[in-house]
Amino acid sequence: MNWKSWLVIVGILAAAAAALGLTMKGKPKREGKGSPQGDKVREAAVAGLFYPKEKDVLAAMIDSFLGSVGAPQVENVRGLVCPHAGYRFSGQTAAYSYKQLMGRDVRTVVVMAPSHYSLFRGASIPDVTAYRTPLGTVELSPKAKELAKIGPLVSNPPSQVRRPPWWRESPKKAPPVGEDTPHTWEHSLEVQIPFLQRTLKDFSIIPIVFGQVDAEKVARALVRKVDAKTVLVASSDLSHYYPYDVARRKDASCTKAICDLDIERMKKEEACGKAPILTLMHIARQKGWKAKLLDYRNSGDTAGDKSGVVGYAAVVFYEPKK
Repeated sequence: MNWKSWLVIVGILAAAAAALGLTMKGKPKREGKGSPQGDKVREAAVAGLFYPKEKDVLAAMIDSFLGSVGAPQVENVRGLVCPHAGYRFSGQTAAYSYKQLMGRDVRTVVVMAPSHYSLFRGASIPDVTAYRTPLGTVELSPKAKELAKIGPLVSNPPSQVRRPPWWRESPKKAPPVGEDTPHTWEHSLEVQIPFLQRTLKDFSIIPIVFGQVDAEKVARALVRKVDAKTVLVASSDLSHYYPYDVARRKDASCTKAICDLDIERMKKEEACGKAPILTLMHIARQKGWKAKLLDYRNSGDTAGDKSGVVGYAAVVFYEPKK
């Protein structure tokens, strides 16, 4: 795919994300450690849009989602696939993945998300010290700076950013024109943070937004930093805007490819976060992990309109007992 075609797709996805985000209400989370100050903190961009901006309301919403899910189903959790639409649409599905982290001693979370608004090469790690949400701040792991020096991972690469239609409604102060980065407005990564804050305690993150990049090369860069207290999160929705029954068939094929760790088949499936998912699948194959589908639904199940839906899946990756 050439750059011009990808830019068109970015624009379409941005508009679609805005349509979902602006009509949704939010859900809850737990505070991360520390509260760094200054312009090196990435402030929340979609609080009040994709999820509630009020701390107590957000926490109660996420806790409600988590409370609707049974006890964790697997041990030795190593990775998750989670949706990234507004919480009204996909929050309950996301809770199936994040429930698996409760009670775990996880110290580092690698959050991998697709770019909806920025065109660039590589996988971007931001030059910030922390991410802030209404639930508090979560610091970046020291490993983030180390990884940013290992290609194709980069720190704030040259990029073309198209601000989302909702940027004026965002609680975030917009940077001067021309200073937006791949992380400035990206919702697909941000919406994962509150769930982490409600399910983990003392942890840090490595936030990565994917541009045009080879997932296998990203996996090679990351795999040496993955230890027993690290979890990888691939942020992705599935098919977009098919009729309800068509979407279910397509998404069933996609989730089976993921759970079978069938990389070649997954390359042909539809998922906006395909590169983050493929990265997780490459690492899983190297590490001998398995994958299990925890939940599937689409916006026709959660919002009611079945004429054109977006698919959501929760998948857990785990290391089998030896």
